[in-house]
Amino acid sequence: MSDQPEGLEQVGPRARIQTELVKLESQKREIWILVVFAAAVLCLGALSFFSPGSFWKSNILHVSFPPQVLFVVMVATVVVALIYVRQDLEIRGLRLANLQQLLSSQENQAASMIDALTNVFTRSLLPDLLQGEIARAERTNRSLALLMCDVNDFKHVNDRHGHLMGDYVLAQVAAILKSCVRGSDYVIRYGGDEFLTLLPETDEKGAEIVRQRIHEKVSDWDRTNRVGDSPISLSAGLYLHVTGQTAEKDVAEADARMYAEKLANKRAAAPADASTLRQ
Repeated sequence: MSDQPEGLEQVGPRARIQTELVKLESQKREIWILVVFAAAVLCLGALSFFSPGSFWKSNILHVSFPPQVLFVVMVATVVVALIYVRQDLEIRGLRLANLQQLLSSQENQAASMIDALTNVFTRSLLPDLLQGEIARAERTNRSLALLMCDVNDFKHVNDRHGHLMGDYVLAQVAAILKSCVRGSDYVIRYGGDEFLTLLPETDEKGAEIVRQRIHEKVSDWDRTNRVGDSPISLSAGLYLHVTGQTAEKDVAEADARMYAEKLANKRAAAPADASTLRQ
């Protein structure tokens, strides 16, 4: 039983290929009907040629030509029809091959756009995506916020608990980032343990709300899913696009702010570590 609701039209390349396959199978059945019909006509024609007296009550029908000619015309008509249908099937086969090749190309392209580990966009998509959002922000005079996030002390997680645990942490962080943004926003794995989030039509106040939400959700996750003795936290650098500035400059500014926050966090943690050692 199909899960597809009745009356719901399927769309997309896969649906198109499925429709073409159904049509192709239908035409194959039609060809077999024509083949059977052609075989019957050929049998009747053979009987008419070799035994016209026993097959016909009279050797001439009430037409102006012999019955043998009629059968020849019928057989020729069937042969022509079969040739036409065969050519049509070959054309449809080529169309199906082209559709399947297109679908395969689209699937490969989609795979290159999504990071297999974290299920967010890959960095290869960033140049076109960011440039498009910059053009739209400047055209509509709307804000565009960039949020560069980096997992603090991620190397310690890999070294202490292994790369499989590191991959798990990255996947969880990516899921948290996606849960903190809108459907119109973009989360991109920039590299390693760095993620860049694009927030179109978002001013500094709105972007700061998102940044705080990310910190809170990561902190909540860390309390319930602590990776051994390695606390998981993020440093997040926020930057708003300035009209006329390049995409590369925007990313560099967001990255610089992220590293500034990371450095501030390390400096804040240093006195607490020193006091613990003295005790």
